[in-house]
Amino acid sequence: MNVLPFEKQVQVISALTEGCSIRSTERLTGANRNTVMSLGVRVGDGCGRLRGRLMRDLNVGIIECDEQWDFIAKKQKRVRQGDPAEFGDVCLHVARAGSPQSS
Repeated sequence: MNVLPFEKQVQVISALTEGCSIRSTERLTGANRNTVMSLGVRVGDGCGRLRGRLMRDLNVGIIECDEQWDFIAKKQKRVRQGDPAEFGDVCLHVARAGSPQSS
């Protein structure tokens, strides 16, 4: 099994977190797009587990929410029967907690 060197993994994750697409990350880093996707999933799962362990019983005063709409391969209105289930509209919901500033 081939293992991507750590430095290359850092480059891939850096590109993805800067908003590069999977294909542009592939071009920039030279890593195969399937490797880019599997690394992104692995790192995302790890971040989710870390968040689940560390972020408990928070007392927050302010929550900022936002959403980002995008699509995978084609917009929802263009999805046809027989297309893969992951095709179509996707939304990312983000919430950021903070404490109110003291006066």
